[in-house]
Amino acid sequence: MKQLSFILFFVLLFILRNTIEAKSLKHDKKSLKNQELPAYTKSSPIKFYLQDDNIVNYAQGAIDFIEFSTFLKFSKQSRKINDVGINFYYNNKEDKVELSYDNKKPTIVNLTKNTYNSKHLAKFYVGYALGLIPEIARKDRDSEVKIFSQNILAKYKKFYDKKKGYPESYYATDFDYSSMMMFNSSFGSIEKGKRTFKSEFESFYEKQIGGLGSYSFNDYKRLNILYFKDKCKNAPKCQNKGYYGNNCNECKCVYPFAGKYCKSYAKKIGTCEDSFLNAYSNAKTITFNKYAGECYYIIKAKSKRRKVKLTIVNFKGVGQYKLEVKYRKDKGAAGLLINRDVKNIVFPSLSSSVIVTYHTYNVSSVLTIKYQAK
Repeated sequence: MKQLSFILFFVLLFILRNTIEAKSLKHDKKSLKNQELPAYTKSSPIKFYLQDDNIVNYAQGAIDFIEFSTFLKFSKQSRKINDVGINFYYNNKEDKVELSYDNKKPTIVNLTKNTYNSKHLAKFYVGYALGLIPEIARKDRDSEVKIFSQNILAKYKKFYDKKKGYPESYYATDFDYSSMMMFNSSFGSIEKGKRTFKSEFESFYEKQIGGLGSYSFNDYKRLNILYFKDKCKNAPKCQNKGYYGNNCNECKCVYPFAGKYCKSYAKKIGTCEDSFLNAYSNAKTITFNKYAGECYYIIKAKSKRRKVKLTIVNFKGVGQYKLEVKYRKDKGAAGLLINRDVKNIVFPSLSSSVIVTYHTYNVSSVLTIKYQAK
């Protein structure tokens, strides 16, 4: 009888252990499936392998820029990686990316030579492998773009699917057309000429898509948010959407903010008027002409509860260096760049302040704006 009880005890123990292991495995798989960030967001340096340095040189360049502008560190491997890390391969057929959320399996970035030879796409896929999401996949994208799902190839739909479970801190930065993670409306299209999305200002933003060849201010900021959110928690807070780049001693600032903690303003160059304008309920129109240099104008509503409505009444933009309008709440996001003649462009009222950056060395240039608080 004692022997039978002894056997039954071990049988029950075996069943209980298997049940616990099965539940644990099921939980691990479920957690892995629901995980949004690659496994190496919890490790640094990040190991990576390049199949051929000459072919994937833009990928190497992207990694170098990221390492210089963020806290991220990388470790280049001479052999392909079998555990956590990123393997960059090339092929002659199609672009494939397999993100790994498992610390025992690497992420695979396998792109065509043509893609690696594109500054934009090579850097886009490096950013994607590191956890940056396409701007189009932001959960708040509907206020910016309209998606045409029927025009998207099945294998590209993952780049358009909303990332609803991403860290909320990621969304402290606004939608950014100059992000390296923004692509044009032909990306993944089923047919040439079939748009995958459209936006209100797309014709103006078209030249900004692709980050003008480099990662944007917010791209670098987001990487630090994902990997090193608490790195500088004991340092003074960066002001005006600045962030600590690769050290906790000095903030990186977005123009026209400057100083150690982005509390001051960049020095203007040339014949610029007063930089600060107040917006009231009654609209005011002002014309800038016969000015040359690097000027900026910050238009603020008296109350933060009110939003600034800005209209570019007239701009002679041919041959001008830059007119940029930052109308979003997040001034770290690139503004709308205008380099052509335009009239009556009305910007959405999204923030209690708007920054107009006006760089020109042509004294015959003319800029007329209208602004008010709504």
